[in-house]
Amino acid sequence: MNFEIIWEPPQGVVKRYFGHVTGNDVLVANTQIEADPRFDTLRYVINDFLGCTGVSISPAELEEIAAIDRSAATINPHIRIAMLTSHPEIIAAANAYANDTLTIYLTRVFSSMADARAWLGLSPA
Repeated sequence: MNFEIIWEPPQGVVKRYFGHVTGNDVLVANTQIEADPRFDTLRYVINDFLGCTGVSISPAELEEIAAIDRSAATINPHIRIAMLTSHPEIIAAANAYANDTLTIYLTRVFSSMADARAWLGLSPA
């Protein structure tokens, strides 16, 4: 898998992706977080794609990710998602997720960690 999960107690998590990321990588990372007991009190997710060289996520995979997140929102609807990337393909995929009709979590795309953290109301890390 081309990701690592970094929990930021008490209410956050960073998913750092690297190399070429697939839809399956994103699905597995989401599943791990949503299955974790800390998910119930989670308030933000930062998806850091700055270390990515490319992405292969189909429209069907984006729809599946949005649908799974929508289901998870029945348990915790209070999460905001910051997508961190400067790669054109990943920006397009992130915007497709953010604008999908199934997406329930407020989602924004940023090119810097400082901007993402400011939007989330966090101090710079």
